[in-house]
Amino acid sequence: MKRQLKPWESLQSPFNPNPITKLLVMGFLGISLVHPLHPFAEWGIVFVLSIFYLLNGDRKSAVQNAVIFALLCAFPGFPKLYALPIVLKMFLSVLYMFRLVYFPVASGRFLMKTSDVGSILASMDYLHIPQSISIPVAVMFRFFPSFAEERRNIVMAMKIRGLRTRNPLRYLEYVTVPLLIISSNIAEDIAKAAECKCIENPVPKTRYTPARLQPVDAVYALSMGGLMLLGWIVLR
Repeated sequence: MKRQLKPWESLQSPFNPNPITKLLVMGFLGISLVHPLHPFAEWGIVFVLSIFYLLNGDRKSAVQNAVIFALLCAFPGFPKLYALPIVLKMFLSVLYMFRLVYFPVASGRFLMKTSDVGSILASMDYLHIPQSISIPVAVMFRFFPSFAEERRNIVMAMKIRGLRTRNPLRYLEYVTVPLLIISSNIAEDIAKAAECKCIENPVPKTRYTPARLQPVDAVYALSMGGLMLLGWIVLR
């Protein structure tokens, strides 16, 4: 007899790791800021992230992940920057810093694009993270998608009216100023929605989506951890 799936089981992808695993991997990849990895291990991490994007149906992010890292690898590192002019050295140093923080940022982007707010809150409750941290994270996950959508709507409205944003001053006037006003309205709406859901009630919350681990969590965590350890060993 086939077992009847619970509501959250029917919606959970077998190829999407739990936010708990994604948070732990993101923190572990942050160590790459102080302990550099071998290039082969770096490309292995990029490849694993792209594979998981593809498994979750996001081909665009999978390609962007590999292309962005390839472009960052094209810039020279700090030892080669000393012989360059000061202006070029400053510019390339900023780009090289982006490469240093790429792995925690890329894993955090994967967390944001493949996780919903309910599962993230359930995962942070499972890890006993205080509400002073979990609530701002939930607000952030609600705010930035709405902010990006409003920006696209403003740019689309400008194109319909024949307005262009190549001039930086015009861009500030037509895009940035409306975004500042809209962002305050979005933040206020999110705060009201949180109050309506009794977010300040100190009692334990009942989550519709519980924090459940799957075999894909072990695959994701072990592959990332193994590549980082291999990168450190080979580099030595």
